[in-house]
This record gives sequence, structure tokens and C-alpha cells, in this order.
Amino acid sequence: MRKEVDISIFAALIVAAAILTVYYLNIGPTGFAVFQQANQTAFDEGTYGNVLYGANVSAVVLNTSANATFGTYTSKAFDSNNTNTTWNNLTWQGANVAFEVKACSLANCSDSNFSAATNLSKLNLTGRYFQYRTTFDSANDTLTSVAIDYSVPASPVVTSVSISQPSGAISSRVDIPIRFNALGTGLQCWYGVKSPDGSEVIANTTLSGCSNSTFSVSGDGDYVITVYANGSSGFALQQSSFLVSTSSQNQPATEENEETPAETQPPPEVAAQEQQTKTTQISLIDVPSQDIIQGNSRKLTLSVQNTGTEDVSSCVLGADDSGLITVSTNPTDLKPGDTFSFDFSVNVPEETVVAEYVLELSVSCSETSEVKDITINVLQKKLDFNITNVQRTRANRVRVDYTLTELSGENQDLTIFFSIKDDSGLEASNVSQNSSIDANKTDDFSVNIPINESLEGNVTLSAAFNSQIFSNSVLEPITLGAPTGGVLGGFVIFGGEGVTGNLAIIVIVLLAIIVIFFVARKMRKSRKLFWSSKE
Repeated sequence: MRKEVDISIFAALIVAAAILTVYYLNIGPTGFAVFQQANQTAFDEGTYGNVLYGANVSAVVLNTSANATFGTYTSKAFDSNNTNTTWNNLTWQGANVAFEVKACSLANCSDSNFSAATNLSKLNLTGRYFQYRTTFDSANDTLTSVAIDYSVPASPVVTSVSISQPSGAISSRVDIPIRFNALGTGLQCWYGVKSPDGSEVIANTTLSGCSNSTFSVSGDGDYVITVYANGSSGFALQQSSFLVSTSSQNQPATEENEETPAETQPPPEVAAQEQQTKTTQISLIDVPSQDIIQGNSRKLTLSVQNTGTEDVSSCVLGADDSGLITVSTNPTDLKPGDTFSFDFSVNVPEETVVAEYVLELSVSCSETSEVKDITINVLQKKLDFNITNVQRTRANRVRVDYTLTELSGENQDLTIFFSIKDDSGLEASNVSQNSSIDANKTDDFSVNIPINESLEGNVTLSAAFNSQIFSNSVLEPITLGAPTGGVLGGFVIFGGEGVTGNLAIIVIVLLAIIVIFFVARKMRKSRKLFWSSKE
């Protein structure tokens, strides 16, 4: 009987230890990602994490000599020297590795996040720099070579426009010629005519194919024509003043007129310039249509240019009353030819109906104003991702608990990339995890992120997830506590929860061990007394 009781106590201790081990080691299917480039010289330009270049196999492999069970390799940032580069295709040789990729505008690629590459032959990424990473979690994983091909567009022709006609004095009110030259790519052209006091005579009218045209006015007088050109390489305009005078075209020349010295009669161009009046006008640049998922927001800009001849002041950005647009309210002044970009954001609540919305933006200055429409396509949210708890379970590890809710009615297999960036925006750690969620279900998941023991303070946790039908990302600021030197170390403060709940589990498990121990001890003592009485 004594042996049975001893075995019971030992079994109870094993069960309790197993509970703690499963909870804190977060045992589960976790895959880690590492990225690199090709041959040892090229590989050495990247960053090794628990991997090395094996000269005997001419490939990057897991550093098993250091007892590593997983490793990561991040390639250098490839520089194409062109901000409009399209990264097309990534090919590689090796075994059992998965890739994540990103295009970026900064040399250290800190301005964008990695995302799982579902089709390496169609990367379709745009940016000056490109970076990738891949994973090793087995001694059999190898990466021998990587090649990335890209295309750089030809340097665009700078958009410009010049007017040759109308100019000077014109003796007809009808079929007044518009002769101009516009240069650039993807051009759209239009013109407008105003009177000297700035009142509109002919509203902005499209010049089909950016070709020459004609127009008519109803009366004699001074006018100003503005021809605009907008293309992929920018926006341009030019103005020309002209005088329409039909009353004197049939008058015979008098003897006095004939004898008037030429030097006292200014050329028509000079006369028109002398009669040119000042204009006040602004133009707004089109904002491309946006696809935004329910519950998401996006930061955008609206550019305004002073296309008149006078300063405009106290210009502010406004929006319609849809409630979807939040604008900045800082006023700005613009001199003729100046351009300014206003920041605004489009916020789409989760309950927003999936549809196309045409929203209105306006720029109002003290002297004039203009409006511009923007099209927002609200897309269905097909997966809900929520981070429920973040905790520093050890000095060199952070545990993230999260919940997935499937909303589309289809089973989804996801790759989720977690990243922690320090307060300067540099990536301090990352990890990838593959998860699956059944249609219309909600499941809880967790992942461990290895970190440097010295990392603490305000950091940012991001999670970018991608399935076969949906992609999105979340960003959460967190506070990482300092390590305490024990097994658990410091904690991440996230929503005021996590620390209390996890301590409660520890206390419950320890109490259970104590209760089992004393019950077993009492049973042992009772049995001993019973057999003593029998003797």
C-alpha cells in the first residue's frame, strides 16, 4: 500500500508539471521563417539567425552544432535605384523552405512588413527596395540559391504644356484657335477661359487626345485662357492672355492713323499683356479609387495646386458628412504654382455595407475653393483577428494569445507573420505561424516570439495574415516589462489583463499539488494506523 500511495503522489506531480510545461512552453504547430539570397558572398550580406553557410554543402543550413532547433535568415535589401520598380519573380533552389517578401522605399526596409508569398512567380510588388526571408526548422532544410527578377520602367517625360494661340489681338469671336504642345505620358488635357475679373467664360473643357481645338466667345474684350495637362509624371498648366476686338476690323485706315509713328503703337502682344488681369484659382489632383476592408482605415493625401496668378491664403481641407473621412484642419497659404498635400484618412466601420461609395473632399481658401470626388470600394471582412493577451513568459520570450473568427463561410488556412519593432521602428524579432480555421467558427491560438533579453519599454506588435481568400494586418502598441531574472521575467502590459489570469493558473495548479500531497499523506497515515491495530 505504501508503494501505491507513493506512486499516486508521483503521478500527481507529473500531471501538474505537464500542465505547466504545456502552458508555458506553448507546445503547438509553429513554423519559423528565414530569408537569404545566393552563394556565400551574397548570403553574408544578409543576417543569419541560428543558421550558417555550410561550405561542405554550399548552402545555408540550420546551425545544429549549436543545438539550434529553428533558424531564420533575412536577405539584404536589394536596391533597384528606381522607386517605380516592379518585382516580378523569385526562384530558388534548396529544400523545405518557405518565403516571405516585401517591397519598401527605405534602404533598411523598415517601412513595410513581410507577408507570406503565395506565388513566387507573381510577386507583383512595387518599390525601390526588395527583401525576403525564409525558415529552417530541420537539419534537412537547405537554401542553395535565390534569384529575383524585376523590371524598371523607362524614365517618364516630365509633364509640360506650352500655348502658341490664342495670343495678342484676335478679330473674330468664333472659331478662336487653341494651339498648344503638351508633353508627358498618360496625358489628359483640358482648358478654361475667364474674363479679367476672374469670372468664368468657358468652364473647364476636355481637349480630346490633347489635340488642338477651337472655341467661341460672345463679346469683345480681354480674356485669359488656361490649358492644363495631367499625366503619370505630373501636372502642368500655362496661361495666355488675348484681346477679342471685332468692332475695328472693317474701319478704313485714316490719314492720321497712317502717319502715326510705329514706335507709338505697341505690338498686339504687348497691348494684351498690359491689359492682362490677375486671376485666383486652385486645382485638385485626382485621388485613385480605394479598396478598403470593413473595419479598416487608410491614410491618404489630396494635392492642391495654385493655378492662378495670385496668392491664396488659409486653405483648409474639408469633407462631406458621410462620417467616413477624417481630415486635418491646419490651414496653408499657396503662392502661384505652389502645390501642397493635405493628409486625410478614410475610416470604414465594420458594420458598413459592402458597396461603392463616392465621397466628396473640398479645399476652401479665403479667395476661392474647389471640390473633388473619391471612390471607396468597401470590401467584405472575411476573417476577424483579435490579439487577446501578450505576456513575457521568459526573459527571452513573449507569448501572444489570439482569436480567429471565420466570417466568409469557407475553411481558411492562414500564414500569420508576427513582428515586434522597438520604439525606433526597427524590427527586434519575428516569427511565422500556420493556422487553420473552420467555416463560421471561432478558435483560440497562441505563439511564442523569441526576443532579446535586453528588449523592454514601448514596442509595437504587428500581425500580418494571409489565407487563400483574405489578407489583412493589425498593429498594436504594447509595453514590454524588464526581465526579473526568474523563469517568467517581466510582462507585457496589454489591455490590463494577462498577468492576473496567468498567475491564477499557477496558483490553482500549485494548490492542487499541495492538496493531492496532503490527502495522499493522510491516506498513508490512516492505512498505517489500521494495520497497526490489526496486529
